[in-house]
Amino acid sequence: MKSINFNFIDKVLSFKKFEYQKNLILPEVCFAGRSNVGKSSLINSLLNRKNIARTSKRPGQTKTILFYRIDNYFSLVDVPGYGYAEISKKNVTEISMLLNQYFTISKNIKIVCVLIDSRHGLKKMDLEFLSFLEKNKLYFKLVLTKTDKLTKSNKEKILKNLSNFEKKPSYKILFTSTKTKEGIKELKNDILQIISKNEKRT
Repeated sequence: MKSINFNFIDKVLSFKKFEYQKNLILPEVCFAGRSNVGKSSLINSLLNRKNIARTSKRPGQTKTILFYRIDNYFSLVDVPGYGYAEISKKNVTEISMLLNQYFTISKNIKIVCVLIDSRHGLKKMDLEFLSFLEKNKLYFKLVLTKTDKLTKSNKEKILKNLSNFEKKPSYKILFTSTKTKEGIKELKNDILQIISKNEKRT
């Protein structure tokens, strides 16, 4: 497996329309989830940066698709959160169209890391999104965030509730915390494994 420096971000690209990004060629690891799930904080932890991904107390602030090109080897992709908060219907429609185009047309997506707030578990919109990914034959991994707030018994209960997803052909469900750094190293390794496997196929 190639040694990748997650700290070496050679370019950050931002797109509001899919037509501008359709010519990108690097493999993509996408991060998606409900608004306020902790997506930006997790990306900052993975890249060992404090503020490269913008965090906000107001959910729903990401309205573009952001590509963090890592070591000229793959792109880590940050998409707008679903369950948008306090934005206009026009913007919701535009973002929905952008996400639908990205997930249904892009040929570079290798895995979608679906972030779930471990304190709240799977919601209806999460299940709808997971169904959408399965329908479009997109490989996904469940990543539970903010797990520093959980006890061991909480984690066991969560795994039991998500047992159906454990049986799916994906990596195991991962607990992560940006405060304690739990799961950050494991998530990096999982990302590199899927990118490496794809490289061997091509």
